[in-house]
Amino acid sequence: MRLNFNRKTLFLLFLTVLLASSLWGEKPSPQIAFLKSAILPGWGELSMGNRSGYVFLGLEVLAWSSKLYCEEEEILTERKAFNHAVKYAHIDSGMDYEDQYYYHLSKYSSSGFEPGGYNAYIVEQSESQPDPQQYLEDNLYSDEYYWNWDSTEDRITYGKKRKDATSFSDYAKAITGTIVVNHLISAINSFRIAKKMRRMDISFYLDLDLNPNISCSYHF
Repeated sequence: MRLNFNRKTLFLLFLTVLLASSLWGEKPSPQIAFLKSAILPGWGELSMGNRSGYVFLGLEVLAWSSKLYCEEEEILTERKAFNHAVKYAHIDSGMDYEDQYYYHLSKYSSSGFEPGGYNAYIVEQSESQPDPQQYLEDNLYSDEYYWNWDSTEDRITYGKKRKDATSFSDYAKAITGTIVVNHLISAINSFRIAKKMRRMDISFYLDLDLNPNISCSYHF
């Protein structure tokens, strides 16, 4: 019976040491803890058994999910705006346009020289330029960039879609900043926890009767 009791005692001691090791670690390195959480927020804390890691990890998952959602919505909204322009402004669906073109597309009823057209505006502005001819050559749209909105309402709708796409892009950028901050705060938090734990000594030993004992001391 005595032998069985000793075996059970040793087994329980082993489990205690194993559990304590998973929770507290063996004097965790602040630098390693910092690096872990800098890579993945919450990793450093959780490796030391600190539950605050779940908060940082949860924020990381939420932030990345939100960022990916916004980026996907930005792409979808831009595609909707483009298809709208193809249908109602009659732009060439096979062309690769620059952002400035899309901006002008939302501001002018057409690309032509009639009133309200973009080229008409450029001709008007050229009269006040030092070199009107060069200004026209640099800014006029050729026929391949032609557009002509069916109605003002169609153009306004297009502008709203483009604005929505820009908003999703801005949200994604803001969330990226949040992700960076979450990494930094978690890394600093892990460093602080590790520093604190290195001041704490936890030891396990058996007395003469093979009873397990735990000793804990903290160095200020």
